[in-house]
Amino acid sequence: MALDPDLRIIVNGDSAKVFRRGDSVTGTIVLAAGEEVDVSSLVLSFMGTVTTVTSRPFYPMSNNANGEPSARQVGERVTLFNLESELLSRCTLDDKKRSWTFEFEFPSLTIPKYPRFHHGPKYSKGPHPLPPSFQTCIDNFAGSATISYFLKATFKMDGTREPLKIYHVLPYHPTPEHLNTETRIVSRVLYAQTWKPISAQHKSVDRAFSRLTRRNATNSNSPRIVPTVYYPEKTMPGQHIPISLSLVDKNELLDADDTTRDHCELESVNISIGTHTTSICGHPASHAEDTMSKYVTCIDRKHINQTINFGDRINLTHNFRLVDDAECVPSFKTYIVTRSYDLIVKVGVKYRGREFGICSKTALEILPRIPCNLISNSPGSEEIQDDPLPLYTPRESSKELAPDYFSIYGHTRGLSNYNSSSASLPSSDGRSRGSSMTSGLSTPASEPEQAVVYA
Repeated sequence: MALDPDLRIIVNGDSAKVFRRGDSVTGTIVLAAGEEVDVSSLVLSFMGTVTTVTSRPFYPMSNNANGEPSARQVGERVTLFNLESELLSRCTLDDKKRSWTFEFEFPSLTIPKYPRFHHGPKYSKGPHPLPPSFQTCIDNFAGSATISYFLKATFKMDGTREPLKIYHVLPYHPTPEHLNTETRIVSRVLYAQTWKPISAQHKSVDRAFSRLTRRNATNSNSPRIVPTVYYPEKTMPGQHIPISLSLVDKNELLDADDTTRDHCELESVNISIGTHTTSICGHPASHAEDTMSKYVTCIDRKHINQTINFGDRINLTHNFRLVDDAECVPSFKTYIVTRSYDLIVKVGVKYRGREFGICSKTALEILPRIPCNLISNSPGSEEIQDDPLPLYTPRESSKELAPDYFSIYGHTRGLSNYNSSSASLPSSDGRSRGSSMTSGLSTPASEPEQAVVYA
């Protein structure tokens, strides 16, 4: 009976290491043929691939009056890069164990280049930075999108025996182009949401008359409130996301010395982050494109009753950060998969008992998190000196002993029941926790004013 060859890939270093741009991948290939065998080739490949799968209803051409559709599955696979090393060519091996060392380096850019209108305008066409390791499922069409980096050893033998293929997955996370941790704030004036408070006595007839005559039938002292939202366009996990609001009255010339001017009240704040993932299988004219969107509410506060003076700028967030874990995938755009985020800010404002809602929806780019070894070298980073732990000093043993169990309960029956019940409890060793393909760590619970972004 022929023995199956034993082929293994051993990667040096920590098995849970997350690789980054320019990192080297070193290790050993071990092969034990088990018997004399004629070898066609032994090739080691270092690859990065993007795979998308989806399904669509398919109506077969038949005489069935019901016309019940059946699902047809389609998919596409794009190779980001492929580095190969041929370890063996056509030869004959004995049953001895052999090993080869290898060394690869993560490239900075992808290799393929596609025509201008191959996958549509929202996807990349030429070489671009490597996207992170990523995996998500599309619930509507039983589809999925996967970005993976791995080592593949292919051992081909002469004859009718199937090639032996061994894989070793390598988690990858990109490094930000710039190590500047300072947050750049931009402003957005919401002219389309200008609010003109109208008193309750103002009738609909007066409103129609003001539209026809283009005259303001309300009191000239009524404010014309224009909101402005301040927010960052880019952020990274663990970095504070400052969001603030200011209200300006266009009908009043603000005087810094005037303390009698009117004001508004901050009633409620709701901040959420939207996650959008798109994947395509082939050309958009002939294949399907899937889009998955999820929204996570990060902050929801009501009955704040905070005064907002016209022209002043108030903060809506305090220590608002993204959870720094494997589920917070940075924004990326590759050949057939994209990942983007939205920042939705909803604010409730009250003026003299009348309520008004402000809504701002802007694009938010999540940058890759900076590695720990580069944080101290990045500009704008502040070194935080941690207080050293106190030295351990053994304390004196207490002379008071704990009460004896049998002196309190002292029943053999209770002890037997305890032993029988404890023996029937299931073991906790078989419990499993949800984990991510990127780091193998489960997502921790979020703290107040922290945003959890799901893949």
